[in-house]
Amino acid sequence: DAGIPFIFDPGQATPMFSAEDLNHFIDLADYLACNDYEMKMIERRLETDRERLAERVRALVMTRGADGSEIHADGRCHTIPAAPVSATEDPTGCGDAYRAGLLYGLLEGLDWETTGRVASLLGAIKVETKGAQNHTFSAASFNERYEKAFGRAAPLG
Repeated sequence: DAGIPFIFDPGQATPMFSAEDLNHFIDLADYLACNDYEMKMIERRLETDRERLAERVRALVMTRGADGSEIHADGRCHTIPAAPVSATEDPTGCGDAYRAGLLYGLLEGLDWETTGRVASLLGAIKVETKGAQNHTFSAASFNERYEKAFGRAAPLG
């Protein structure tokens, strides 16, 4: 009612939602975010595919772990590469780190290609550290890694 945009991210609760629940939340949401496994569950439960789901929201964001992510928005699929990692220590919290990058991009008005790469790099930084949210970085180190990983100017000021 307040017109505040929000992301529906059912996460690990996906199996607990009925088709009616999922349809209701997707219809309310501006964005739908999930990983590839959760997307398959949603597609099966709603007997639809991600392209049709993407038509119902501003953007459908699906992470695919080491295979990167997809952002379905503006009538197309933006394929986002995974950022390189130096070591895989702990995937716990990587989805949350990715969502933080997604939120940053939305708040800063970045295009989908840049937003997805920010999110991807935050997930990579997280996976290199043990523990759910123990990772740290500076704007300078983020920008340096972003430019090296993606060959384009970094978005952090």
